[in-house]
Amino acid sequence: MNALTLNLLGDLEVIRDGQVLALPPSRKTRALLAYLARHSRPLRREHLCDLLWELPDDPRGSLRWSLSKLRRLVDTPGRPRLRADRLGVSLDTTDIDIDVVGLHALQGTNLTTTAIETLERAACRYRGPFLEGLELDRFPDFHGWCLAEREAAIRAQMALLTALVERLSNNPERALPHAHSWVRLAPFSEAARAQLVRLLLALHRPREAEQQLQLGVRLIREAGLPLNGQLLRAWREPRHAPGPLAANAGTTIPPHLTADEGPAALQSDALEGDTLEVMRWAALLAPDPDPATLGQVSGLDTNRIGMALEVAERHQWLSIGAEGLCFTQGELATKLYHAITPARRQAMHRRIAEWLAERPLSDIRQATSLAHHAHASGDLELAAQAMVEAGRFCLRIFANQEAQRFAQQGLALTEDMTGTRRICLGLELHDILYSAAPMADWEAGAGEVVALAEQALEHGALAHARLGYQLASHIRWAHGQWSDAHEQTLQAERATRCGEGREQVIAMAETARCLAMLERDLHQAAELLVQARELAIQQNIGHPAIPLAQGLLSLHEDRFDKAESYFKEARTLCKAMGDRLGEFQAQETLLLMDFERDDYAQARERSAQLRELGKRLRDGSEAPYAAAAEALCHYAQEDDSDPFGVALVPLRHADARHRLAVLLLQAARLDLARGRAESTRSRASEALEHARVLERRSEQLLAHALLAESARRLVDETGWRHHAQAAEALAQEPVAGWARRRWQALLAQPAAEDES
Repeated sequence: MNALTLNLLGDLEVIRDGQVLALPPSRKTRALLAYLARHSRPLRREHLCDLLWELPDDPRGSLRWSLSKLRRLVDTPGRPRLRADRLGVSLDTTDIDIDVVGLHALQGTNLTTTAIETLERAACRYRGPFLEGLELDRFPDFHGWCLAEREAAIRAQMALLTALVERLSNNPERALPHAHSWVRLAPFSEAARAQLVRLLLALHRPREAEQQLQLGVRLIREAGLPLNGQLLRAWREPRHAPGPLAANAGTTIPPHLTADEGPAALQSDALEGDTLEVMRWAALLAPDPDPATLGQVSGLDTNRIGMALEVAERHQWLSIGAEGLCFTQGELATKLYHAITPARRQAMHRRIAEWLAERPLSDIRQATSLAHHAHASGDLELAAQAMVEAGRFCLRIFANQEAQRFAQQGLALTEDMTGTRRICLGLELHDILYSAAPMADWEAGAGEVVALAEQALEHGALAHARLGYQLASHIRWAHGQWSDAHEQTLQAERATRCGEGREQVIAMAETARCLAMLERDLHQAAELLVQARELAIQQNIGHPAIPLAQGLLSLHEDRFDKAESYFKEARTLCKAMGDRLGEFQAQETLLLMDFERDDYAQARERSAQLRELGKRLRDGSEAPYAAAAEALCHYAQEDDSDPFGVALVPLRHADARHRLAVLLLQAARLDLARGRAESTRSRASEALEHARVLERRSEQLLAHALLAESARRLVDETGWRHHAQAAEALAQEPVAGWARRRWQALLAQPAAEDES
């Protein structure tokens, strides 16, 4: 098996070493990968630009950006596959397993002699039409190429399935799945349906065979195609043969096939007026339409809907059971749905989406339904906005994978939008995406967000510019780029300086919060916070950024009681707003205060709460941090440090430098208190390295103080002098009051020992 697999049949999929890779959200980037994979020769850059981009989009820049994304997918250490120079681009596919290539390769062989197992493996790889969902019909050259590839793949798959069904005719149980696949691929093929009927009869399943017979005849007639008798012969043939089916032998098509009373017959005179309208709306809402929703979206009153449902139930089109209203047969809903004209269908989907958007979302099914109907309405803005609402709801209920999926779908939709709404929705979707899962390429992600924020600023969308800059600041802060985070924090405040109302309050509070987190420009942070509080009181605005900023500033001033009150208020507001990351961060800071108070019983209880919250959050550093904090409490109470060392491994892997530094310093304090100077030195040295990268003076001061004391106890005069002087210098800088207090306590230890 090749290390890299590229599946183009169905949804595009890239698999490396058995792991499905996350694809770029850009539909054009994914389309480019498929196009390169199906062309063995180098392709001119001009051709690729004309194929997938329009002039206002800066085609060459867009192509370069897409190629940078694709390299991360297809290139591996020591094996570059994507090759690009000034003139052309090519993809070396010699060691890539591509499903559609394998399918076409079989057509050059004799399908009657190739091993059946080989044919079955190839048939099972067909997951749907070539590049399903990536037709890009706004780009005619690519669209035409895609449709041609799709038709060729369908023909190849049909030939493969035909050969399999014929060669496995003596093993009907093994042939049946391939016959079903053949019929799904060619629903109007009488030959395919006839083979399915034969196999079902051979397996003694006459009822299913009869249903397939009726369905096949009806579909072929509705399509205006001639019946050549293959289905009828397939139905009759087994009945002349001896066996269990002989008693039911008949010489004619079953009477239900042409009768009007059966549930599959929709040509009744009763299907008109209100009944037809209600059935159409029910088809759109399938599989679970309900009378209340039908009344809201159809515009009909309750009495008229009730009468229409009575007619539908009497004719066995709909039934009401324990799970509510449903179609008696799935194909009825499909037929009704496709009978609606495309323009009317889009308008009906829009009505349903607008009605769902007016109601607060209460479960995943409702969120999925909103996204589906908005997308089917054909209105890109409505669809992207629905993805935002569905994604936010999923974050509230900790459905992070679903939130990520909605955000990625929404970003794909925005690619085909223009103007201010494209920018604003793109920023909101990036915000959801970051909250749902850590970014695989955080530097590129932060760059994209900043670029969108700049565009929002140019379009006068100040609130969204602020959102973009602050999101970029959070991303860079989490990965240790504190200088860049600081600059983007200030830019967020500048962006909304001319704003009004709620957005101005949030911008100032968020800026104050970020500055306090970064320990930068604390005087400016305090001034911004005072202004934000005054405006918030005047305009009756509540937002968790205000108490979070107040708590951080109070903590920096070593006023723990006030800080605790602010963080508890922030935690409550974040929980009410569904801001789960904010809730975690407020609780995390309360835990730090427990550690500083040496209240390990409370810290252990809070760590357990954080662990439960972290499990339900994105796959970031939150859960590993909570587990490591709980292990630290175990060390403090049980004097067993082994679990803490184990728990630090995933936290290091998550590259959470600040969280690592905090826990390592607390563990070093415990080591020192228990006379383990070497362990103190080891942990404090690692913490110092992280704090230097982050430019965190408070953690640097505490690390140097611990290293100085451990050096003194180890009789390392050079080390003691170096770290003591470094701590003395840092103490002259604006550092947190709690860190200064700890330094002074450590400084006093030798003097106390000398006096004794």
